[in-house]
Amino acid sequence: MPTHDYVPHAPGYVDNDGPKIVTSRFVHEDSHTLERYEATNGFEGLRRALDRTPADVHEEVRDAVVLGRGGAGFPAGVKWGFMPPGKFPYYLVVNGDESEPGTYKDRLLMERDPHQLIEGCLITCYALGLSQCFLYVRGEMPAAQENLAQALNEAYAKGYVGKNIMGTEFSVDITLTWGAGAYIVGEETALIESLEGNRGMPRLKPPFFPAAIGLYGQPTIVNNVETLSNLPWLLVNGSEQYKAFGSEASPGSRMVAVSGHVNRPGVYEIEQGVTTFRDLFYGDNFCRGIRNDNKLKMFVPGGGSAPWFFPEQLDLPLEGRTVGAEGSMP
Repeated sequence: MPTHDYVPHAPGYVDNDGPKIVTSRFVHEDSHTLERYEATNGFEGLRRALDRTPADVHEEVRDAVVLGRGGAGFPAGVKWGFMPPGKFPYYLVVNGDESEPGTYKDRLLMERDPHQLIEGCLITCYALGLSQCFLYVRGEMPAAQENLAQALNEAYAKGYVGKNIMGTEFSVDITLTWGAGAYIVGEETALIESLEGNRGMPRLKPPFFPAAIGLYGQPTIVNNVETLSNLPWLLVNGSEQYKAFGSEASPGSRMVAVSGHVNRPGVYEIEQGVTTFRDLFYGDNFCRGIRNDNKLKMFVPGGGSAPWFFPEQLDLPLEGRTVGAEGSMP
């Protein structure tokens, strides 16, 4: 039954006292511009990466235990190691097809700090010896598409993308592709099918693990937008500082979109494995309780297919392993 209560629209990012690994520029109105990015240490992570060997950069990411932020939570550095040697070309595909109901943290990263994502793509390509990256953005995200396209034009014009980046022999091209809104294309092999111009349907695994047989039949790494957005900060500050946030099993931060009957819905950057659901829903630094002082009955800890949680699970930390052990997924 309708209550005729006012239901606020979920706003965007909500600033708080938590870590600022991927959201430090969100407080600036011009955070999407190259001028702001360069003024706030932008592309410094790439500079430092280029002063090291690709193997060193790969090891830094592996040592930091940068978990995938797209749902599965698989360590990016380990995933990168699945690329078979000698089967060129290799490709990087960035999954920006954020399609789970109520989830819009990747959209905010693409809208508000597109250069950070571009830098993360470049660091990944350098670490893996890649020269071609495909960035796939969901069709219903016009602002993200526009800001990414403008950012990529700026990056090409300043020599951050393209031939001989920063005066080195490192060269990368980044291609933007817009999706058409199919939910299933959020799955990595369905996304690859769509990139190839086919109907977006998942492939059988095995044998079609992307790292072995991916885009155009070549070895392909598929990473999430937020995953790669962590890399510029990591390369500047190092894996030890990165692991100072979060838990031992789930270091760093993660972005969480909260919608529904809370007093302050929005996207928060929290510490992985440390912040609990109770902290998130009731903490003064986060959602500040249930609207109209109602009692919490249930919540969905992840996407639309995630099994529900109840008040008994409020004290679980937001961590893939812990939530999975309770029968759901973040």
